[in-house]
Amino acid sequence: MNSQKIAILGANGHIGKNLISYFSTSKHNLFLFSRKKKLFSKFIKNFHFTNSPKICDYKKFEKFHYDLIINCVGSSDPAKIAENAHIQNITEYYDNKIINYLIENQKSMYIFFSSGIVYDGEFKNPVKSTTKLSMNINKTKKSDFYKISKINAEIKHRLLSDLNIVDIRIFSFFSKFLDLNSSFLMADIVNSVKNKTVFVTNSQNIKRDFVHPKDLFQLIVLCMKQKSMNSAIDLYSKKPISKFEIIKYFQDKYGLTYKIKKILKNKTKTNYYTTKKFNELGYKPKFSSMDSIMDESKFFFDYD
Repeated sequence: MNSQKIAILGANGHIGKNLISYFSTSKHNLFLFSRKKKLFSKFIKNFHFTNSPKICDYKKFEKFHYDLIINCVGSSDPAKIAENAHIQNITEYYDNKIINYLIENQKSMYIFFSSGIVYDGEFKNPVKSTTKLSMNINKTKKSDFYKISKINAEIKHRLLSDLNIVDIRIFSFFSKFLDLNSSFLMADIVNSVKNKTVFVTNSQNIKRDFVHPKDLFQLIVLCMKQKSMNSAIDLYSKKPISKFEIIKYFQDKYGLTYKIKKILKNKTKTNYYTTKKFNELGYKPKFSSMDSIMDESKFFFDYD
């Protein structure tokens, strides 16, 4: 593949950091946008780039030419997005900024990170090809802001069918760059091991699909090879994993201790993953959720 000019917005986030890690050894020219410049500058010193990246201010976004724009802006941390009215405005602001750029540069491609939450519902069953959005517009809650922001963006993208836009729906993602101050299941488990505290959970054996960073990058590269594309893709690994399979692994490998709370206070999505395969690009995940957890968790412990 020829060298491309790639803009990553929200480069200091969990997914953004992974993309930088993989792109750092490529011949591509990176334009990295982050609101936390000092913290971000410290982070990228960990890499030996083939081509030195440009750390850019969002105000200068329109001044450069890009072959690919990847939008990682925003948080998916449940604690941060709960009842956050600003998330809709933030998502729309950066999305419109990129779309306006695409209108003037129609050969450029835009990859937007969406979420499996666009399917709504309790996820009693995993998503399949016939799953449809079912939402009572008269009973929306403040906790729906995040979901609505993603749905709104995806609808807008499909209507702009003459532009090159790919929406990648993330269900679950885990890597060595996970913020341990977040309220994700994996952060809670890792913190319990590191701090030698008891991991407290409920009896609900939820199922998740943690995509390996290498499989995410595989899909990005496949999208980059397309001259024209406007579509949404559910991202998936070779095999999902249950909560108690994860607990068993950390118990055996790292000595995790846990206890079950009898009362289910916060019942969560039971089967939050997809069985809907996207074969058009030739995407074939090489790693299962367990592979992802085994490969990435060691960075939190084996390299302390």
